[in-house]
Amino acid sequence: MKILVTGASGLVGNLIARRLAFEKHQVHALARTTESAAHVQDVAAKIEIADLTLPATLDRALVGVETIVHCAALVGSGRGSTDDYFRINVDGTRTLAEAARKQGVKRFVHLSTAGVYGLNMLKGNVDESTPLGKGNGYTNSKIEAEAVVRASELEYVILRPYWITGGGDRFLIPTVAPMLLKNTFTYLGDGQQEWSLSVVENVAAAAAMAATHPNAGNQIYNVADDTVKISATVDVIAKALGVPAPTRRTSALKAGLNAFLHQAPSDSKHVLSIDLFFPLWRSMTINAQKIRRELGWEPKIPWQDSVREAVIEWKQAHAK
Repeated sequence: MKILVTGASGLVGNLIARRLAFEKHQVHALARTTESAAHVQDVAAKIEIADLTLPATLDRALVGVETIVHCAALVGSGRGSTDDYFRINVDGTRTLAEAARKQGVKRFVHLSTAGVYGLNMLKGNVDESTPLGKGNGYTNSKIEAEAVVRASELEYVILRPYWITGGGDRFLIPTVAPMLLKNTFTYLGDGQQEWSLSVVENVAAAAAMAATHPNAGNQIYNVADDTVKISATVDVIAKALGVPAPTRRTSALKAGLNAFLHQAPSDSKHVLSIDLFFPLWRSMTINAQKIRRELGWEPKIPWQDSVREAVIEWKQAHAK
């Protein structure tokens, strides 16, 4: 099958492209520049240079493509303006879906996020029937992008992973590891809150299955490996760094104010992203039984192994 992967230079898109190539599919990687496609050149049958915001560049890239796995996005809170999120995540998705429909693409797999549930996540164990809840520019843009996909007249599959980590993690480990090394990591409460982890290798396998499984069409699936205590996750990171597990605790008020007021990583007062504040404060978990039940997906890589290897990779990259 000829499958186009957008965002193939990113954390998830790269592994999805590799997984599909391993399964003997003809993978085309969509990238804005040849430089950004360098990470996937060894497995892609073809590199397509195009810009999701420029429709004229997409028609040629989609000729003969049967399925699209759309990973390209501006990801995470505080990394752009609301206009940036909507231009890339909504308008880009709309442009791609329209071009796909014109070119006769059969299936559109959209990588969304469990963040679309908003504060409904605080209920815990939320499944795909849970109402969506507006939040910040990022999550609002993903809600709107999902609506674009559902209205596109294409057969679609929407995946909603939560807290993707593992090799190449740009959010959890780069935030927590420096605090552990400086002995400044502080639990908001007792650290017994739970969240749903999704390691990147298992998300890639879920996306490959969504692209090819005959029963996946026009479905929405939560994706998560396991429900894990925050303290258990942090302990694995600390052990891989070779430092003691943290014991410091505080109330959520000060950390919450900082997270809300200083969301951008470029802000000199930024300490904690709003994305990380909420699960540190309250348990936020999703129910991912539907994809197991309907598609037979199961996480094959233990989250502890993936996180441990990712921490070692991060530590080596940041060694002085």
